[in-house]
Amino acid sequence: MNPTPKKVTVIEQLISDIHNYNINHHTRELYLHAHFDSDGDYVDHKMSVTFVKNINLLDSQNNKNILVHMQTNGGSWGDGMSIFDSVRFIKSPVTILAYSQASSMSGIILQAADKRIMTQDCELMIHYGSINMDENALAAKSVIFHNEKNSKRMLEIFAKRAINGKYFQDRSYNLRKTMSFIDSKIKQNSDWYLDAEESVYYGFADGIFGQKGFESFAKIRSGRKKINF
Repeated sequence: MNPTPKKVTVIEQLISDIHNYNINHHTRELYLHAHFDSDGDYVDHKMSVTFVKNINLLDSQNNKNILVHMQTNGGSWGDGMSIFDSVRFIKSPVTILAYSQASSMSGIILQAADKRIMTQDCELMIHYGSINMDENALAAKSVIFHNEKNSKRMLEIFAKRAINGKYFQDRSYNLRKTMSFIDSKIKQNSDWYLDAEESVYYGFADGIFGQKGFESFAKIRSGRKKINF
């Protein structure tokens, strides 16, 4: 005789759905991290496709704030930019709360949010992406050109948000000078690491979770759509 299957409660089903699909549509929260069967916690095709589906689903329901919990080490430029653009193009305002680190591609994704929040122990890292060469000289030339184009786009993304930060406001930097400063920092350090307070000071984040004005999830949710790249 087959045992009677266990009845799944509403709460258990909700928790299962969140873990399987990285979304809680009741609270309009998304969870941006790698699939548990992935080799590492990197931005990849699976992460991108899941996120784009989820954020468009929430945006189709209404245009209230969407809170994204992000924990990833960075990864693919193309897949990351699809996440970046999906945040920009929807009508709902988006808050991204970064845990652990906003490194490389995940630091870029953070800039797409209307409100960019980091946990106190989170760090941000900015660098230029790596490239792979093959033995074909023409192909290598094309790869270098494409990488330089993406690097310029990355500088623009960071600079357009950072220009409103205290460091650049105090010095009255325009966009070109802000891009040049970020470029020099990357070339000087290769990987430019900033803690949460430094990230806010330079304008790469808007606040630190738990501090004044950002004490709770309710406080960090942005009220309106305002980002325009």
